[in-house]
Amino acid sequence: MVKKKDESSGEEEVKKPKEGEEFKLTDLPGIGPAVSAKLETAGVFDLMSLAVMSPTVLGDTAGISPAVARKAIQAARNMLELGFQEGTDYEKKRENVMYITTGSKNLNELLGGKGVESKSITEAFGAFGSGKTQLGLTLAVNVQLPTEKG
Repeated sequence: MVKKKDESSGEEEVKKPKEGEEFKLTDLPGIGPAVSAKLETAGVFDLMSLAVMSPTVLGDTAGISPAVARKAIQAARNMLELGFQEGTDYEKKRENVMYITTGSKNLNELLGGKGVESKSITEAFGAFGSGKTQLGLTLAVNVQLPTEKG
């Protein structure tokens, strides 16, 4: 989403990419074709590369002022919807988290008492023959069970 201010009315126009279309560097404020070419020469081809840069590095690389660099980086972060979220929004996302039983009360207890958390990554490691594959296969079966059965 790009916001552009309409000088005549003073309102901001929101530009969204069409489906399957991505934003270009030139969609950002202060980044024209010349600056975009300098960035591409420096290896910056997409918004994510730009969003993680510091204003000083961007200014030095593209030959733009730190203020313009800061504005372009902030716009890239907004387009990619990077940033912080409120605790209440995070809490709403966490309401959808479920737990998959491992089939072992002791292992479930080690994992916080409920089993393996969905929407997260849980890494199992150990020596050869310690049961990592068995755990994975058990979870693959248990995830298909109704929620009342864990």
